[in-house]
Order: sequence, then structure tokens, then C-alpha cells
Amino acid sequence: MFNHYVEALAPAAGQPHLCLEDFARAGIRVAERRFGAGETIYAPGDPDGHLHVLLEGTVRLYKIYGDYKEATVALLAEGDVFGELSLEETPRQNAFAEAVTDARVAVVRKSVFKEAIKRRPEFALKLFSTFSERFRQSEETIGGLLNREVSARLATLLSHLGERFGEPDGSATTLKVRLTHQDLANMIFSTREAVSKEMSEFQRAGLIEVRNRRISVTPRLSKRQPGETFSNPGAAA
Repeated sequence: MFNHYVEALAPAAGQPHLCLEDFARAGIRVAERRFGAGETIYAPGDPDGHLHVLLEGTVRLYKIYGDYKEATVALLAEGDVFGELSLEETPRQNAFAEAVTDARVAVVRKSVFKEAIKRRPEFALKLFSTFSERFRQSEETIGGLLNREVSARLATLLSHLGERFGEPDGSATTLKVRLTHQDLANMIFSTREAVSKEMSEFQRAGLIEVRNRRISVTPRLSKRQPGETFSNPGAAA
């Protein structure tokens, strides 16, 4: 389950990301690991001497706070780099990384990354572009979700998820990740009841469709203005 609040989403198609070919060109040998859905990749307290690159699947990063509530701090897709985003080795991880779907992950020692950066400036540029995009996405998503009504936060979240985790489905975009109303509520710091109400309104207005927990987002959703209501064009007058 995705809990509490999402600070960052994965980069959209065409934005900078790393792949195995980039490592090969830089002369870096990687250890590839596979994780099943729900499996923990690392946890707070684990040694932090590596960076991880998501080759396939979806991963979430989250923290647990004093009242045992989980706060999701990133939802990642193919090409994202995760772990402590510093090339200096820190003693321990400070967050959980969990596979949302089956995932393939490349694991590389930070010391190897540092040597590759010295030898291959083009690799360094792509790595730092990936880091910069991650931070930009974090700022953009926080700005889109804070201090707004639930319907606006939910519309923003669904639009962002469609851009980054969607696949074309006629005139709509269908999310490849299955999400419950509680998952969505926890991403925008709301309640399941409030999200269920807004999702029903979005469906009635023809802004989204939901089939087998797969959400399809229409272009009209991203154009929705705060406080704006839509009538379902297919509904009887």
C-alpha cells in the first residue's frame, strides 16, 4: 500500500534516465537483482555503500514516523536512481525501498560510480541530469499537492501518474499500476472516504474510468480548474 504522501514521481518518457547500455559504455559492471512485488529492497539501518538503478518495474520509497504511519517519499519507474543520492558513502540507509511490482534493479558501489565520473564526463552528465530531474519532480509534485482542495490534489496526482505510469488506451491513458482509493488518499494526505467521493464525481463527469482497479485518465482531467465541476457529456439532460 502507498501510504501518506508522495513527494516525487518518476520521470516522464523522454526525460533523462540510466540504462544498462550507459553502464556498459562507462565500463561499469553492475550486479543485477530481481525482486517480487511487495519485497523489500533495503530498509533503514542497512549499509549504504551502493546506488540502485531501477531497470524494470515500479518501486516506492517510504519512511515510518513515530505513530507508525508510513510516508511515501517517492514512486519510481524505469531508469530512476535511488538510495542515498550522494556519492559519499554514508553509514546507513534512512528509508525503505519496496518493489510495488516485480522489479529488476542494478546495484553499483558508490566508489565505482565516482571512478566512472572521473573517466567519462558524458556518464557524469547523464547521472547528474537524472539526479536533477528527480529533485525537479519532487518540487513540482509538492507544489501541485499542497494547500489545495482534495479534488484538485487528486486531479493533479492522477494527471501526473498518467504521464509517468500510463499507457495509451484510445483517447485516455490507463495507469499500469493498480491503486486503491486508500493508496490514492495516502498519497495526497487525505482520507479514503474523501477520495472515494471525488473519484465517483470524476467518473460521473467522464474524467476517469476504473476497470479492475486500473484507472484510465482522460485529457479533460488535466484541464480541470480548482472548484470547477463537469457534467458527463454522455448523461441524459
